[in-house]
Amino acid sequence: MDENNQKLLKLRQKIDIIDTKLIELIEDRSNLAKEIIKAKSGENIFKPEREEALIKDIIKRSNSSNPEFIERVWRLLISENLFLQGGLRISVGSSMDAYKSACWHFGRSAKILIEKNNEEAFKKIITENYDAAVVLKTSELKDEYFIDGKIIKKFSSSPITDQDKLAKIAIFKKSEF
Repeated sequence: MDENNQKLLKLRQKIDIIDTKLIELIEDRSNLAKEIIKAKSGENIFKPEREEALIKDIIKRSNSSNPEFIERVWRLLISENLFLQGGLRISVGSSMDAYKSACWHFGRSAKILIEKNNEEAFKKIITENYDAAVVLKTSELKDEYFIDGKIIKKFSSSPITDQDKLAKIAIFKKSEF
């Protein structure tokens, strides 16, 4: 084996070691998520503002990794944890772009239903106890809406980074106040 092939083999072995460590860390993270499930008793599992702050912080702490890549990886991890906690029900305003972004954001953690307009998506939170409503983020969009005597509030936006071919969405939940 020549010198280049030996160097390549050693580099691949180092990657194999890192891959093993990554799997162990992912399993540790999943086990902690299971403990959180028990502590929450399956209630109020979706905290979009926490997710957004977490991803922004991880991107900020990263020295050289691509921010778009980091967001995609963490979205997958968060989605899997939400799935393990029982999943979500999400309503989406009539925009197919918002629907596509919602599918990317929530992954397999959510059952996503597209509505005929934003107001109908918001009403699902009130009338059918959906976990959130997702709408296309526009300049006309307000941070709060008063629907059927309840306040629907924007809690986060996604994606945080510029993801190829994904529209920016706003994620609304029923306000606890």
